Amino acid sequence: MKYNSIYFDEINQKVRWTKDLKKTKNKYNYIGEATRVEFDLLIELLWYKYEDENIPLLEFKSVFDELRIFCDKIKNNYNI
Repeated sequence: MKYNSIYFDEINQKVRWTKDLKKTKNKYNYIGEATRVEFDLLIELLWYKYEDENIPLLEFKSVFDELRIFCDKIKNNYNI
């Protein structure tokens, strides 16, 4: 499985799923590692919870952490 890093810019409400975060004008905060499917699910969960509202950094991280635990439990059940 291919894991990339997730970065979030709270001020501009931008998220990146990338292997290498090049220097940008935005200030991105590291969130964690995820596969493409996990990243897509994260975005879906955030959209469901916040829709068009701004997402605080700590809330973004909290949703990611809960998702990470959930995905890891599923993977452990299948010995992936």
